[in-house]
Amino acid sequence: MLTRTLPDALHDLFVAGPDAADYPRINDYFNHAYHRDPDAFMLQFELLREQHAAFHSPDAIAGYCCLKPFGYAGDFQLIDRLYTHYTGDGKHIARWDAFAQAQPAAVAVRNRKTYFMDLLTNGMPGRVLNVASGPARDVFEFYEKWPQAPITVDCLEYDAHAIAYAKSLLNGNERVLFRQQNILTWKAEGAYQLVWSSGLFDYFTDAVFVRVLRKLLSCVEPGGELVIGNFSDENPNRAFMEAGMQWYLHHRSPFQLTDLARQAGAADWTPVVRNEPAGVNLFLHLTKPV
Repeated sequence: MLTRTLPDALHDLFVAGPDAADYPRINDYFNHAYHRDPDAFMLQFELLREQHAAFHSPDAIAGYCCLKPFGYAGDFQLIDRLYTHYTGDGKHIARWDAFAQAQPAAVAVRNRKTYFMDLLTNGMPGRVLNVASGPARDVFEFYEKWPQAPITVDCLEYDAHAIAYAKSLLNGNERVLFRQQNILTWKAEGAYQLVWSSGLFDYFTDAVFVRVLRKLLSCVEPGGELVIGNFSDENPNRAFMEAGMQWYLHHRSPFQLTDLARQAGAADWTPVVRNEPAGVNLFLHLTKPV
């Protein structure tokens, strides 16, 4: 059992919370144990979760994700905690939150905010569709930097709590319109120069991925671009996310992303897969032929 091996390996570290120098050792332990026997490691981690607030308290990043207060992992508040470098109160929670914030997966989430802002800044697309917009901090920060940008953003979001949170953050910005819709039943309207979705497709099976992608293709104007984010199958933090945070995603390779684009009917949209600097979040770029 994990708790029986901790006295020999990491028990004191888990009790006190890790320092930065401990991070490689923790990740190595998580990754090896999870790879060796995922089911056993998950069961063992539950014992650890009961003992330490960092893994069951809503004040902690991992604990909050496990509790899923809005019914799903990776909700808007968790994403905004990662965006804003949040750490909870109390030495033990603060140390584990600092660990979570330092992980490549968390860095990748922050990088995708920058990635979207760069797409807006460099292209200045007039009309943008932001699918599963979450806290919309990326939109907020873009307009803070470019208050006169000739861009309007339609935010498509299913969670009413996320919309209320984002509206409060944006403080009445009239160039941002929110639509509370389920992407599976939403009907595409009009055409956009940029369609963006940073973290929704990670939750889809391949069949749903193709179905939703095909729908989004229909609302890109000629010469416009569709950009879809998806965690890489080489994510080095998968063990911590799944065991420590109970945050499950459909990880994919660049080949899988381009193949799904082909299945959705976008083979002639010149699919290109890029990544943010951490190399954890991939981005499928599709440009509609003129």
